[in-house]
Amino acid sequence: MAAITAISALVLAEDPATSGAVVRHLFSAGFLVHEARSEDDAVRHASEATPDVVILDLLFEEGPGTAVCRRLRELPSTEDIPILALTGSHDVATKVRLLELGCDDCLVRPSEPEELFARVHALLRRRRGDRLVRRIGPLRVHLIGGDAWIGTRALDLTAGERAILSTLARAYPSVAQRAALDRLPWRAATDVSSNVTEVLVARLRQKLAAAGGGVEIRTVRRTGYRFETGETTEADA
Repeated sequence: MAAITAISALVLAEDPATSGAVVRHLFSAGFLVHEARSEDDAVRHASEATPDVVILDLLFEEGPGTAVCRRLRELPSTEDIPILALTGSHDVATKVRLLELGCDDCLVRPSEPEELFARVHALLRRRRGDRLVRRIGPLRVHLIGGDAWIGTRALDLTAGERAILSTLARAYPSVAQRAALDRLPWRAATDVSSNVTEVLVARLRQKLAAAGGGVEIRTVRRTGYRFETGETTEADA
């Protein structure tokens, strides 16, 4: 069975009254969701965490959502992130304008959650495969499948280890939040063990050390974990 790895989504809703439903639907489907509170917050998070998809729930013709779209397309670190626009307008001119701004797809509200998920998965399928590989020093991690390599050597990973590793890779060089790791969808609903994440991180540390390359997983107190490659000097553990 293929490893199940959570898809990370950044959501910016111009109308707070509508954002809750979108976020709840994504959480229920196993997405890792960051809900941006402002234009700057959305751009900062996209630049630091490079989510798999950005969802802009638009309300205004010239609002924070369209400004975010323009800014993400101007930054080298975010120019290739798929953007899905949610709009209440059936007007073709509005859809064309959003696509010209840089959105990859438009979905008219109201819509069924299943169509939202399908649109997201379609965007990810269109995205070039090499864009889904994150490099951390000599380590390469496929952000969706969780496959990983040190140089040409593939790491032998379990489903849980793949999920942890890909989440750490998405967050790099920032910290992967412990709460996000604990919510990964591969965990069984009956699994109430509080130290599963620590066990998997410990196994990953052993496998990374055995593979060589100098890539380490460091613990950040009261926050989570992050990759270090020997180029950073701060030690939090």
